[in-house]
Amino acid sequence: MKVTIKDVAKRAGVSTATVSYVINNTNRVGPDTKERVLDAVAHLGYQPNAMAQGLVMRKTRTLGLIIPHTAEFVFSDPYFPAMLKGVGGVASSRGYFLLLSLPQSGQDFTTTCSNLLTQQRVDGVVLVCTPREAKAVSNFPGMQVPVVLLGDSYTNDIPSVDIDNEAGSYKAAQHVVSLGHRYIGYIAGDMRYDYSVARYRGFQRALVERGLEPAGVHMGDFTKPSGIAGARQLLQQNPAITAIVCANDLMALGAAELLQEMGVNVPEQVSLVGFDDIPMAASAVVPLTTVRQPVVELGRQAAELLLEVIEHSDIANHKRVLTTELVVRSSSRAPLPDDSRSEGSH
Repeated sequence: MKVTIKDVAKRAGVSTATVSYVINNTNRVGPDTKERVLDAVAHLGYQPNAMAQGLVMRKTRTLGLIIPHTAEFVFSDPYFPAMLKGVGGVASSRGYFLLLSLPQSGQDFTTTCSNLLTQQRVDGVVLVCTPREAKAVSNFPGMQVPVVLLGDSYTNDIPSVDIDNEAGSYKAAQHVVSLGHRYIGYIAGDMRYDYSVARYRGFQRALVERGLEPAGVHMGDFTKPSGIAGARQLLQQNPAITAIVCANDLMALGAAELLQEMGVNVPEQVSLVGFDDIPMAASAVVPLTTVRQPVVELGRQAAELLLEVIEHSDIANHKRVLTTELVVRSSSRAPLPDDSRSEGSH
């Protein structure tokens, strides 16, 4: 038989209103009375009704997660499930439901946000975005709930959690430069996104410090097919390339697939470096050197920060920037001497 609030009140010798005050922490209750109520709750195994609590406290006990990509894109990239694991783990441990919102193909970004931000369906939202999207949210009329940005440390208006994308890409490029590579190509991500720009900037900075210029740049879109296309274009335009740095692992794995088809040996003839350290990076035919970002931790900290904002609204403009780590595997090595390299075929 289900335990009710009346059962708790009877055992504790208090009114049902007092039990409600203790459970919802909405009124002052003496320490002795509070202890009796909590003991009764524990002894009887009482489980408060989350929906009823929400009605009383005007809370939904639900967090929103908005990702401005279609479901097809999100679930084809291991980054997003890992990030979702971090957000969802915190939400669950704190007694919250998680509502995932993805736009339909062609749907306007603000339309995706409006349902969660203006209709009070959630207590707060983690928004995976760029500064442009952050600006749209901060200017959104009638925004009623707290928002934390995941993947944006460049906007001062809204609390955020991000990695240092520029520093991570700098590490990747510096690695191949330090190995002795001088002809280095780059496969960029979608440059409409600011983290793509930051990663390209880090790549460029590492080369400039050594007096080098990119041996070729291909504008990709973070997908494996764009890595295939990028590697093909780079080597056709400049066969002297001995290393390719990619803005994410999926494009690096695509490049590796293309190089294998072309008979180009990785890493003897062309070294490859990615970014993210997705699970497939370590298990590839040639394990991929990459920049590891703490994706699960990003999601976890974004959810924790959101809950802090919900409970203590005075922490606005709080920023968290996490560091990355270069993970060296078999896909990168020093270039062969020119005479040895000429024996291979591109």
